[in-house]
Amino acid sequence: MSRRLRVLLHSSCLTLFLAPVAFGQTRTAATSTDPAAGQRIFDAQCAWCHGNGGDGGTGPNLHGKLRHATTLASIVDIITNGIPGTDMPSFRVGLTERSTRQAATYVLSLTRAPLRSGRGNAERGAALYQSTGCGSCHVVEGRGGILGPELTDIGGRRGGVYLREAIVKPAASHPPGFLVVRAVPASGAEIRGVRVNEDVFWITIRDASGTLHTLQKSDLSRLDRELEGTLMPSYESRLSGPQLDDLVAYLATLRGAK
Repeated sequence: MSRRLRVLLHSSCLTLFLAPVAFGQTRTAATSTDPAAGQRIFDAQCAWCHGNGGDGGTGPNLHGKLRHATTLASIVDIITNGIPGTDMPSFRVGLTERSTRQAATYVLSLTRAPLRSGRGNAERGAALYQSTGCGSCHVVEGRGGILGPELTDIGGRRGGVYLREAIVKPAASHPPGFLVVRAVPASGAEIRGVRVNEDVFWITIRDASGTLHTLQKSDLSRLDRELEGTLMPSYESRLSGPQLDDLVAYLATLRGAK
């Protein structure tokens, strides 16, 4: 057998031996980052909170820059472990490593698209926020009242569905950490407000005017904890449909540090 023929046969064998490996590697790489596969997983597992196409629901809109997720690795970590202190759960058990990466790839594609707002106008919503006195109870970027939750990054934590419900039915979307209590002293007027602090003997309440009341429990004839109570009024009849759209559009732009 000639030297040239031996070289050709040897090369052919190497090609046949290595081809399946190379083909398998290419296929794995493609499927592990396939956006279409990731979208199917997202629709089944994530759209419940983040809405179809990531447009937002009880969870935030995923288009544009996100506060917690900036890279594929960080998105994988969030899907796997959740975000402590938020409603974002861990999918460590529910998804395989491959499915997690596929879903993360799809989410990353959403973050690279422009932020999609709802039907309202954010600029008009910002003016409406001021004119309706929302700033007297809520803080945005260090300015405002402290009776209600801070809203500086509310658009990065909540979607339009939740935001609208919180405006028209505030008791239905009760924020954690703002338990409403009603204290009735043995003598004197009752005090209703948000619980600031409580121990075995004392309770501190901030009423609707922002005044703090520190009360000794032994002096109370009754102490009620309103698990679904709220100090925020409903704006369902105070604002028109388009005005609600505008206010929600503005709140959706509040995503914390720029």
